[in-house]
Amino acid sequence: MRSLASGPCACQPSSGVVLVIRVRDRYGATLPLLLVIALQAAAVAETAVLRVGTSGDYAPFSVRAPAGERSGFDIVVAQRLAHDLGRSVEFVSFRWPDLVGQLRSGAFEVAMSGVTVRADRALFVNFSRPYAVSGAVAVLRAADREKYHSIADLDREGVRIAVNRGGHLEQIARQSFAHAQLVPLSDNTALQGALAHADVDAAISDEFEVHTWAAATFVTLGPFTHDRKAYAVRRESGDLLCAMDDWLAAREGDGWLNEQRRRWFGETAVRTPEQAGFDAVVAALDLRLQLMPLVAAVKRRDRLPIEDPAQEARVLEHTRSAAAAAGLQPDAVLALFRIQMDAAKAIEQASSDATAPADLTLADVRAAVAAVSGQLIRELARCQPWLADPRLHDQLSTTMRAGLSLPAAQPFVTPLLDALYDVRRGS
Repeated sequence: MRSLASGPCACQPSSGVVLVIRVRDRYGATLPLLLVIALQAAAVAETAVLRVGTSGDYAPFSVRAPAGERSGFDIVVAQRLAHDLGRSVEFVSFRWPDLVGQLRSGAFEVAMSGVTVRADRALFVNFSRPYAVSGAVAVLRAADREKYHSIADLDREGVRIAVNRGGHLEQIARQSFAHAQLVPLSDNTALQGALAHADVDAAISDEFEVHTWAAATFVTLGPFTHDRKAYAVRRESGDLLCAMDDWLAAREGDGWLNEQRRRWFGETAVRTPEQAGFDAVVAALDLRLQLMPLVAAVKRRDRLPIEDPAQEARVLEHTRSAAAAAGLQPDAVLALFRIQMDAAKAIEQASSDATAPADLTLADVRAAVAAVSGQLIRELARCQPWLADPRLHDQLSTTMRAGLSLPAAQPFVTPLLDALYDVRRGS
């Protein structure tokens, strides 16, 4: 394994030499870096090939030319990741409606194609730390700009809106345009042509993708969502997830990811390692809370109470052990999780209209919550020097206030921030 991994992780290579080096960041905090030199990272590299699922229809993340050549941000990242893991890369095409099913079936090990983090997906797969944030936009023909002044203007009968079938944006479109006529297209690359030829009145894209369209021809409304892009792995692939998160953090630290962001997304997508770390912490907090309406739906269906003191005690006991194993003071992490539990119960109480698949069990949702909780603790350990630095508190506060997506979570922003500031390394 030829990689530089920063931060703690529960998964380590099963063979090789581990050198622990301590360096100082620009604020003078001591940070651990693990330089892992492995003859064979058997825990991660089950085979010599890293099979990567990618759609090939989602610029600038993943594009496949007619002759078969692949390009895009995630293609470059996948190639570098595989190289640093000591593996070759094999790209496997997927269709967006089949993404989760193909990943769970083992058609590929990791999906890298501008995949949006969503709670319904997190029921079945694990997400890496996010590497980008984008927002959904409505794209119009420039000649029609005066017909539609806002997103709400599109939500009326007779308006035809094209969207990629089976992807995240179809879900967003169905939530946002209940009165319009949606036109799902199986080929995401066909949206631009359908709009240009007036087959539809608008198309739903995201702010990164639309920058690859003809700027003089189209205008946009939005963005009107806050969507995190991350890589998805099978629930059973914990070792690969840990290796990827460590690798992503290291590539934030050495600036390589920012080089790719400038190339594919533009200067506005560039962020510091601290920003990336705070995004990862808040993303885990937010995803954990996004799972709570599903918890509520299953409990309501099965006639179970919202309050479950025994489960809370089990979660806190596991949290104490996990925090100590990550090198953090357990009491500070427990304080954070208690506030999360209060927020979770408030969200469950407010989720009276939430529904869940008939075959979804409470154990399934709790397994997803546990996976996100473990990732949160690992990111807390990775970011602890920055969390403890008062000079960065405003930055964390801004990230938190923008990054918690559920309205019922907003009253808990200040208590959560105060708890995060108190996270410290253990003795």
